[in-house]
Amino acid sequence: DLPVEHRRISFVDLPVSATEDRVVGTLDIEKAIQLGQRKFDPGVLANANRGILYVDEINLLDDHIVDLLLDSAAMGVNIVEREGISFSHPARFILVGTMNPEEGDLRPQLLDRFALSVDVQGIKDTHDRIEILERHIAYENDPLDFKAEWEPVDVQL
Repeated sequence: DLPVEHRRISFVDLPVSATEDRVVGTLDIEKAIQLGQRKFDPGVLANANRGILYVDEINLLDDHIVDLLLDSAAMGVNIVEREGISFSHPARFILVGTMNPEEGDLRPQLLDRFALSVDVQGIKDTHDRIEILERHIAYENDPLDFKAEWEPVDVQL
């Protein structure tokens, strides 16, 4: 029997406004030149290695950032190069993204990276939307009372 080690996997959130340096990490060029040391400050891809990388509003990511994600996902490694200095590290992650399709489409190359896609239809009927809001407000005002009120319906389901 091989020994087994249990560890928590990382869940890393990539903001839509993330810059390239924030995604791939940075090399401290000054230390490299002055001291001959390679100092790497990890980015989101390093933190997400062997974990989950979550992107909300993934369809709004800058194309350049999408390209970085695609390259890292395809190679399983992130390579950072600055001023002739290079650093690489593993970047194996599960990519999870959410989006509102009314705000734009997802690039086909990125869509291919998802093993599962779920389309959610919005509620268009005005009365249904009002009912949803009223229930939400009722829950926010008194969660215990809301739960008690809806428990019989929940049991039937």
